[in-house]
Amino acid sequence: MLSTHRQTVSEAQLMDRKVLLVSRCAWTLYNFRLGIMRALKKNGNIVIGGGAAGDGFEEKIEALGIPFIGLPIDKKGINPRSDLRLFCKLYSWYHRERPDIVHHFTIKPVIYGCMAAHLARVPRIINTITGLGYVFTGEEKPWLKRLVESMYRLSIRRADFTFFQNKDDLDFFLKRRLVQDTRSGLLPGSGVDCEFFAPPSKVKPSNEEAPTFLMVARLLRDKGVYEYVEAAHLVKHQFPTVHFQLLGGPDERNPNVIPRKDLDRWQSEGVVDWLGEVADVRPAMAKADVVVLPSYYREGIPRALLEGAAMGKPLITTNAVGCREVVDEGINGLLVPIKDVQALAKAMTKMIKNPSMRNEMGRAGRLKIEKEFDERIVIGKVIKAYAARTVH
Repeated sequence: MLSTHRQTVSEAQLMDRKVLLVSRCAWTLYNFRLGIMRALKKNGNIVIGGGAAGDGFEEKIEALGIPFIGLPIDKKGINPRSDLRLFCKLYSWYHRERPDIVHHFTIKPVIYGCMAAHLARVPRIINTITGLGYVFTGEEKPWLKRLVESMYRLSIRRADFTFFQNKDDLDFFLKRRLVQDTRSGLLPGSGVDCEFFAPPSKVKPSNEEAPTFLMVARLLRDKGVYEYVEAAHLVKHQFPTVHFQLLGGPDERNPNVIPRKDLDRWQSEGVVDWLGEVADVRPAMAKADVVVLPSYYREGIPRALLEGAAMGKPLITTNAVGCREVVDEGINGLLVPIKDVQALAKAMTKMIKNPSMRNEMGRAGRLKIEKEFDERIVIGKVIKAYAARTVH
């Protein structure tokens, strides 16, 4: 899946190191970090992955010749007892393995991993903040937001470098002095393999007037699922032959998960076709005409938008943190205000009425991904951070 790339000076320096990559679970590690795992292993480094197990992806990681360590990560929220167990497990693992570099992804690995790695005297500690998540989406639990901020402040100062996936998140951490500007920087999301996610060979004719809209996301309220379904209702009143699809599984550990009864009801009504969860989204994206993500979740940069644009699909998404980075308004897609069903339906209608515009936006999106979001850019920046001299 990893595209071939020229070896940089930093990569040449980074050989025979033991690197631990720690994420929330095996699924996120395999789907979002496969490129960096392969690049490191190809360059002669010892790579070990870690995260919650039991989702079937740990076997896929180990099939690459990369050992995977199951970690007791409680995905349902803050639980002092289970989080203490995670911290102790991380410390004992780091102390035993004696890695040269540890790279943490997602909230709990960053918070508890930094402190554990510091105590275990890991020479180089790197983080990637992949979005702020549901804690920072609303103001329902301000005490929880303050608590997570204080935990970030305590942990990230132990790291050598912390990456963010959008400028809003970086500015948020800098403003609150959670991170130092000399030890932080930006990545263009998780990147996307432009060879793996390529435009389909068969392009639909430009005169097609009954396009298929596809939303790919974890089925959470904050992802804009309800807004997508309501907009579909509105659009189908005027264009009954238009298709709306929803691809993704319910994230039961998240308090904002979409209830199964709602998914079944939408399916029976015939407004939105729920495709479930699949291992490979490319076939569904290839058949779609427009990729939609009306999210107001605190995204890093949504992978679905990157993959959709890489496959030559025009985008409709919200003018929200993380989402707007992928869309140049009117060039490769349309931006709408968050939670605005009418605006979303209007954008969908515009796409329906302008098939040639859809094709032009799809081509522009592909070029944007190649120039700004190719995973080789991400890998190059990460390896440069790995190879840099430790400052403490």
